Amino acid sequence: MIRGSVIFFTLSFFILSSCQENQSITHVQFPEDAHTLVFFSDESNLQDEHTYYDAIIDLRNSFPNEVANLKVVHSENEKILYKQFNVKSTPSLIVVHHNEVVTQVEGSKQKEDIVVSIEQALNDAGSSTY
Repeated sequence: MIRGSVIFFTLSFFILSSCQENQSITHVQFPEDAHTLVFFSDESNLQDEHTYYDAIIDLRNSFPNEVANLKVVHSENEKILYKQFNVKSTPSLIVVHHNEVVTQVEGSKQKEDIVVSIEQALNDAGSSTY
């Protein structure tokens, strides 16, 4: 009888502990004084992402500090960021300033469209801080 109770208790403990979700983060903060580029990637959709990578390389010439703050979020990790910034599809590139989305580019786009949109947001955000 006691042996059965010990086995039942042990099995219950393992079952309940394996069901626990280990996600205690409720909100992610970025540095408020810096512009941050956040790239949402999906490794199963790499054919649409090459234009984003090319655009990021081009943006690095004009905005080295902002591109240095680049954060890459993979679809299988950090789902809280998808919710925080309301990202519905990948690839997606956003500019974050003061924990708010300044601009967002999603889906299959031409490199020039991505660069123009991000440059405009970074220029506008940079001129409003001075």
